[in-house]
Amino acid sequence: MFNNFIGIDVSKSTFNYCVIDSQLTTVDQGICEMDIKGFESFKNIIDKYQDSIIALESTGTYHINILSFIASFKKEVYLVNPVLIKRFIQTISLRKTKTDEIDANLIAKFIFYHNTQLKEFVPNNMNEILALARVRESISKNVAKMKTKLKQDVNTVFPELVKHYNIFTKSILGILKAFPTTQSIREASESKIKEAVKDIRGKKVYSTIKDIQKLAKESISNNNGIFSKIIEHDVKTLNFLTQELDEITKILIEEIRKEKEISMDILTSIDGISDVTAAHFMAEIKDIKNFENRNKLIAFAGTDPSIKQSGTSIHQNGRITKKGSSSLRRTIYIMGMSLIRSNQIFKEYYYKKRQEGFKHRKAMTALGNKLLRVIFALLKKEEKWVKK
Repeated sequence: MFNNFIGIDVSKSTFNYCVIDSQLTTVDQGICEMDIKGFESFKNIIDKYQDSIIALESTGTYHINILSFIASFKKEVYLVNPVLIKRFIQTISLRKTKTDEIDANLIAKFIFYHNTQLKEFVPNNMNEILALARVRESISKNVAKMKTKLKQDVNTVFPELVKHYNIFTKSILGILKAFPTTQSIREASESKIKEAVKDIRGKKVYSTIKDIQKLAKESISNNNGIFSKIIEHDVKTLNFLTQELDEITKILIEEIRKEKEISMDILTSIDGISDVTAAHFMAEIKDIKNFENRNKLIAFAGTDPSIKQSGTSIHQNGRITKKGSSSLRRTIYIMGMSLIRSNQIFKEYYYKKRQEGFKHRKAMTALGNKLLRVIFALLKKEEKWVKK
């Protein structure tokens, strides 16, 4: 039984705290800097309330350092999904104002009412792995954006190349880096272009060069010298991001396998799920033991149906809640697209939903929820996927 409840509201450079007693009366509150002096000052405050528990919201990355600091000397600390805090606030307050002091107080009240329903935070490598997974996700998005930009820019100076080739192969990128416009390709000898791709293996590279030279001579492009620098920059940036993505991906998979080898083997036993998507999935959920049933896992992903209540009527409005992890939803969607290509069971399920009148996105949501139910069962039983 605890006598004091401490809520923390975290921002980028500071955090507010509020201590309430078992009568919900505020007994202490204040603000600390997000630095070592601020942390030490807060520890002195915590030491005054030995019979206390602490709660703070998950805030992307801002909470990580203060949470790790508290967990290093105090067991009773909880990291709470901000959605739960928001729902709690809506049930007890109609306030329109928002201040960090008030939020810290409400977080303290939340943990007063719900501490028996939550699991204490336990420091482990999975929290750092999640941060690594989010970095990889960010780089992956930047790679996609840069590919889009490069394709648009190349289409301006050499539309025929975009029409006839995948410009993202190593050989084409090598040529574009050295000869970014049709004019530079026309003026270069075959031997010079070969020199630009000499380190790229493949029998088709040299025959490709002749075809590209022919396309350049017949191109409708009106060359602009400025685009030469733009495309050169695009290629260099894309190559850098791709290299970074490869390195981070390798580390992510290695670290996840150290922590969750059995779970990774189970996930990748499903046709269509790769080491990469399996690693992202496990980084997000951390452990299947965190979920009492499959519906809790679906709710965590935010792909559960949204419920609308009017008077005594309750019905689904056809939309998903999107109140869970957006990164997990993205991973499930990527998994689903791969399953449609590689897994006959899931492929048939997807097209069955389409025949029932579901649009693509809705069919993908249904497919994703089916996948989550399957994954939940397999991970709970520690059984691999059996091909039928």
